[in-house]
Amino acid sequence: MMIATVTLNPALDYLVSPAAFALGEINRYAKYTCAPGGKGINVSLLLASLGAQTRALAIAAGFSGKEVARLLEEKGCPADFLFLPQGQTRINVKVSPPGGPETDLNGEGPDIPLAAVGELAEKLAALAPGDMVVLAGSVPPSLPRDVYATLLEPLAARGVQAVVDTTGEALLAALPCRPFLVKPNLEELGELFGVEIATVEEAKEYGKLLQEKGARNVVVSMGAKGAMLLEEGGRCLFCHGVRGHTVSTVGAGDSLVAGFLYGWQLHGTLEGAFRWGMAAGAATAFCAGIATGDEVKRLYPQVGNPYPA
Repeated sequence: MMIATVTLNPALDYLVSPAAFALGEINRYAKYTCAPGGKGINVSLLLASLGAQTRALAIAAGFSGKEVARLLEEKGCPADFLFLPQGQTRINVKVSPPGGPETDLNGEGPDIPLAAVGELAEKLAALAPGDMVVLAGSVPPSLPRDVYATLLEPLAARGVQAVVDTTGEALLAALPCRPFLVKPNLEELGELFGVEIATVEEAKEYGKLLQEKGARNVVVSMGAKGAMLLEEGGRCLFCHGVRGHTVSTVGAGDSLVAGFLYGWQLHGTLEGAFRWGMAAGAATAFCAGIATGDEVKRLYPQVGNPYPA
């Protein structure tokens, strides 16, 4: 089974660690890291590290887009990028002095013409029945909010299963395509319905509304508390979060998706997929950057059994 991921707005993340940081002055640094960024790209990175067959599709531009693709290939993750003739893939600069707060300077990506989305759809046409596609991340301002639905409609008709990990109008527009999985967190789920969700029961109530709108399975992530899985068969399971020292939650949700799909391949059950998703999300939260497959596998035995919610 091939798992393709789509990132419409990838990024080159440039992390610098100066010994000190003073606003308005020249700050020097010796340590820096460049990493590929974007929700779908994060999913493919972890899937590749776990040994799953994956391909990272993205719309990119300029030298920064080429560097994102190169870094992916360097990490053993196949990149299949569509390059625009103009613009630059965004560069996100993260300044992280020791003991100080991190300062982020996030760039904007290039304007994407609809013709490029059509070319991306042609790449996705190579997927076969039984393959999966992950559409993840925000929709760039230059594209219509229902662009994910546009990409999904022909794939759903051919038996390609989809995961949609986005928010707001883009997610709601994709639900009639019957995605295999959607994964909002509590805040994103509440924003969809204009409410504030604080309890497991409330999360269950509004997660079921997503199923009524078309989602087959729903995972609601709740940070360190754990997560809830609403299965298409009607069962609702809760799994506590794994205990450990959180370094950064960036990419943890993307890792949960990757682990879920890995577990689905491995076990063929939603409960098995859920446990691997919890392990992957925690593994990334406990390290800097996206966890490796080995880190996820080491943490998996610590994941408790999901129980009815």
